[in-house]
Amino acid sequence: MKKEQFTKKFHNFGDGNVSYIEWNDDKGLPGFQFSHATGFNSLTYRKLLEPLSNEFHIRAIDARGHGFTETKAMPKKMYDWVVYRDDLIRSVENFVERKGKPIILGGHSMGGATIMQVAASRPELVSGLVLIEPVLIPKKNLNLIKLGRKFPIFKFLPFIKEALSRADSTLKRRREFPNKEMIKRSYKGRGAFTTWVDGFLDDYIDGGTKTEGNYHILTCHPEWEAATFSSWKHNAMEAIKKINCPITLLQGEIGSTTQEPGIKLLKKQDPSGTFKIIENSSHFLPMEYPEIVQKEIKKIKNRV
Repeated sequence: MKKEQFTKKFHNFGDGNVSYIEWNDDKGLPGFQFSHATGFNSLTYRKLLEPLSNEFHIRAIDARGHGFTETKAMPKKMYDWVVYRDDLIRSVENFVERKGKPIILGGHSMGGATIMQVAASRPELVSGLVLIEPVLIPKKNLNLIKLGRKFPIFKFLPFIKEALSRADSTLKRRREFPNKEMIKRSYKGRGAFTTWVDGFLDDYIDGGTKTEGNYHILTCHPEWEAATFSSWKHNAMEAIKKINCPITLLQGEIGSTTQEPGIKLLKKQDPSGTFKIIENSSHFLPMEYPEIVQKEIKKIKNRV
């Protein structure tokens, strides 16, 4: 059996254990920290991150309510992704203290939106950003989502219907399974997992399930995941004007969550940045084309 190259560790900043995985704890290497998408976990991205461990000291954190992080996650109090930003700042502070200099942050979807907010709030911690399908939605559209949550009669409008359907379908997701094999059979080739290359689904399951009694359960509770999807107060676009480090933006060609107004603002902040749409990819491009993402992470290291 192949020995795992990463190490599982925990932080505790006073409100419970924060789970993370780490590769190559070499003080001489540049630091790179990765943040996952809603409903996923740090281990999901092992096949993306592990091949980079010869060039970076890497950490990947399980966000609140995800993976094996044990801090409180109360769906009824989830209105704003600022909680993810504040959690991430504490872990980035710890990493920067260890390295003695700013680090590069990477993030997918929710993780991409969150690292932008960290870079805006604490620019002295961040030397570069790799944004992979970050959730960038104009404020007027966020207000429409808010309207749809408050007045269900408006759910028939296409944008509101699409935005809220993710939360509704997540609430119906099965959480308990008799074994991991059943989880894999339920997910493989379906929905969000349709286009993933081999290995990512296994890592997602290993990093996001635990044994409870006679069942394997998802550690990210569907109610917390749904609350994150339907949160309407977060607005990563407001953070863009405060970002002053090199930027790489990678988008899916199909169904991107990165809307044009956000792209224009990012290009204004970093005219020399890298902005690419990956052909034939979707919102899940890290799981579809990990080699392309790896190449861009190496490139931004050289630019930083």
